Amino acid sequence: MRICVASPYPLSDLKGNSVTTCRIVELLNELGYLARGSHGFDGDPTDVLISLHSHKGAPAVDEFQRQFPEGKVIVLITGTDLYDDLPQGRGMTTLHQADAIAIPYREARGGVLQEFDDQIHVVPSSLVIPEIEAKPEPDQFLITIVGHLRPVKRSFLTVEAVAAHPEWENVTVRQLGEALDQESLKTACDWEEKDRRYQWLGALPREESLALCARSSLTVNSSLSEAAPNALLEAMTLGVPILSSKIEGNIGLLGEDYPGYFDGDSLESKLAEIISGKHDLAAWVAHAKARLGIFSREKEKSAWIALLNSI
Repeated sequence: MRICVASPYPLSDLKGNSVTTCRIVELLNELGYLARGSHGFDGDPTDVLISLHSHKGAPAVDEFQRQFPEGKVIVLITGTDLYDDLPQGRGMTTLHQADAIAIPYREARGGVLQEFDDQIHVVPSSLVIPEIEAKPEPDQFLITIVGHLRPVKRSFLTVEAVAAHPEWENVTVRQLGEALDQESLKTACDWEEKDRRYQWLGALPREESLALCARSSLTVNSSLSEAAPNALLEAMTLGVPILSSKIEGNIGLLGEDYPGYFDGDSLESKLAEIISGKHDLAAWVAHAKARLGIFSREKEKSAWIALLNSI
């Protein structure tokens, strides 16, 4: 079976869709399929197109069905599908063209996806990361935030909280990710000027990002909406404590009863409790580690086999 996995972004990008595309291609090839990745549909002979993103992936689906009308289409739902495009009606046509729809966690079945319930398959994400031991910096409380800078991520919520506490002299905030708009770029640069405890490192190679995360006392995900963020899975795998907004995508990874959530704008108060030692962060790590079996490579492989056999 010849499979093209199409990303709406160049595969050389560090964006989540491109990282996911490369992971799926590697996994499918391990299973014996003839899989390749491409930016959009590349036009080569293909039996199955796996297109990431219902809205941004629409041109790839249209081109594939024009060239190979007997081929099968799988649409892999992404974060911006769930919290932006599909609720606005963008990408619905692509879902109607699909033979199957893949979602990263079962909770994503609701909302606009309800009408496609018979086509939906849960394909949990997995990660293979280098053997890196979580070892926090001994002389500082290092907080990492991993993710491209944009409003939906509330990228500066952590540094705003830290800035309100000048007495936290041993706290350092390191932000990793590309600024995806001019306002985020300006804000990051302004914060570097205003508070010496904040450093914006931009988009780093994955191994550098993982090594930095492993030296952290805490990583923060403050997004308003997510699907199944790789950065969260990486922190779970490394054994780094996570402070996370309580939103659907993060709950899909960490579980409903994870103790390290904050609601609304309560990040600052929760962070103050953490820094003062009121929370057992080792228990947070243990809880997250216990969830990792759901997102194993074998589970993802089994899910892809079942999905591909169904079409």
